[in-house]
Amino acid sequence: MGSFMKTAPISLRERAEGGQAPGLSWEWTAFGAIVLASCGHLLIKVGLVAAVRGVAYPGMLPKILHYLLEPEVAAGLAIYAAGTALWISAVSRRNISFLYPLTALNYVLVGMGGRLFLGEHISTGRWLGIAVVVAGVALMQLSVMGEKS
Repeated sequence: MGSFMKTAPISLRERAEGGQAPGLSWEWTAFGAIVLASCGHLLIKVGLVAAVRGVAYPGMLPKILHYLLEPEVAAGLAIYAAGTALWISAVSRRNISFLYPLTALNYVLVGMGGRLFLGEHISTGRWLGIAVVVAGVALMQLSVMGEKS
């Protein structure tokens, strides 16, 4: 039989540990995914705010199509898609149970972006909630520092 049959399948863990081609580290891909997801969400919101001004549509489908054709919404979706591609890269190299809690940082970035760029009021209670999320993510990450993820 050919060399195909002699080669054992490589698991995601083996591939992650066994010298991948040079590129972004899993840390940078996870960070990029989180930042791009947050930026995508904020840009989608900007587009939706612009799209709803003075427009009435007879049904849900025309309204959704109008939203999707709004340049900021389309750009936000594209940015979110780029973040998803980075997320796929990160998850292919690390355990999702390790990485997924990091996505809670989106709460921080979207909260700050909503405040800074959209002028949203964020109550003290909401800021405290965001702080609790950050503390929880930090504790989870500290708990796995010695583990191989």
